[in-house]
Amino acid sequence: MPTDDHPSPRLRVYAVCSEVPPDVVGGLGRYAERIMDALRDRGTPVVVLGAARRGAAYRAERRGEVTLHRLPTPGYGLGGGSRVPAPVRRLARVAGLLAFNVRAAVRILRAEAGRTGAVVAVHDWMGCLAGLLCGVLGRLPVVFHVHTRELNAPGERRRSAYAVLLDLLETAQARTARLIVVPSARMRDDLAARGWPAGRLLVVPHGYEDPGLLRLAGLPGRERDRIRAEVRRRYLPGGRGRLVVFAGRPAPHKGVHTLIRAVPRVVAEHDDTRFVLVGAAAPQTDDAAAVARLIGRTGMTGHVVAGNRFLPPDEVFAHFLAADVCVFPSVYEPFGLVAVEAMALARPVVVGPGYSPEVVGDGALRCARDDPAELAGALLRLLGDAGEADRLALRGAAYVRERHGWARTAARTLAAYAEAARPRRPITR
Repeated sequence: MPTDDHPSPRLRVYAVCSEVPPDVVGGLGRYAERIMDALRDRGTPVVVLGAARRGAAYRAERRGEVTLHRLPTPGYGLGGGSRVPAPVRRLARVAGLLAFNVRAAVRILRAEAGRTGAVVAVHDWMGCLAGLLCGVLGRLPVVFHVHTRELNAPGERRRSAYAVLLDLLETAQARTARLIVVPSARMRDDLAARGWPAGRLLVVPHGYEDPGLLRLAGLPGRERDRIRAEVRRRYLPGGRGRLVVFAGRPAPHKGVHTLIRAVPRVVAEHDDTRFVLVGAAAPQTDDAAAVARLIGRTGMTGHVVAGNRFLPPDEVFAHFLAADVCVFPSVYEPFGLVAVEAMALARPVVVGPGYSPEVVGDGALRCARDDPAELAGALLRLLGDAGEADRLALRGAAYVRERHGWARTAARTLAAYAEAARPRRPITR
């Protein structure tokens, strides 16, 4: 495995990542934004190829050694507000992504014809076709970044034909890639157990330093208190009471149903507690409606606020700061950036069994099971003991600063690329 933090200057990197700034709507886009900034001054040329809506007036953008090209992509940007029927939107998006992959592969193959010293990095299934084409036609080394396999997560009993096709595509890329980069040990172990090549799975954790988070963390105490009080007044009468914040899509694997079932147990001891669910449902899902129905069945409408809307990162961070406890009870979580960000803001954090233990360390309470009673117990423990909550928050902030950081992520990522680019030794008999 790579250990060299200073790869050869001859190394050139092509990254195929469909979601790039400014069209950041999910975890992949936030990763792309942060890793590009972290790679900009490290002496290795990186060309990022991303997808963009048709008609968008984006030009090539240079960030130090990183050059971002946005390729106009048919079907990209057809969101839930479009009048186009959902099945047609999905078909158009998939067809557009296929076209994007072919265009990206052609660019890379043309640029590298007759040259050596390059590596192609592809991100999730949305870049696999480009990786396969570059590997087969150009014999270029490929590094496969797997950020999530949500549609094929462990424990899923029924899979759609769409998920099966993505599984085949990702598996083909995994079998041909020089290295497979994942963000946590839990994800590495899950993939190895499913037959992926264990010897090529490399854990490279993500960083946490979003500019908005750093600004908020660096504010004077009086200004932080003002922001905290402003958010709390939105949900608590007069700003008084207990506030629990969840951030993420209201999908079942995020543990939001378990959280709602835990609410009555918490409210029975602390009637002044309000739970705020921050995040919007994925398009073409019934997740938001299912959450609303469950809140109604538990009789907790007055204690749970589920706005089902996307908030920009700065607003999410302000909610973390305002919370007495932040909770992320996922049963499947490849990394869990939201928990790390809440910990970085020195907030008490509870996570679910889907979190890999090394991601949060001893800086968060980690539930061993997907169980409402256990989750309620963890929440009550922190809501009822301010001293323990403060100690946990300080441990969490120290753990994040020690273990996570985009500079460290960038160094390990470039070392992985350098390892993948080294010529393979011929097999001798």
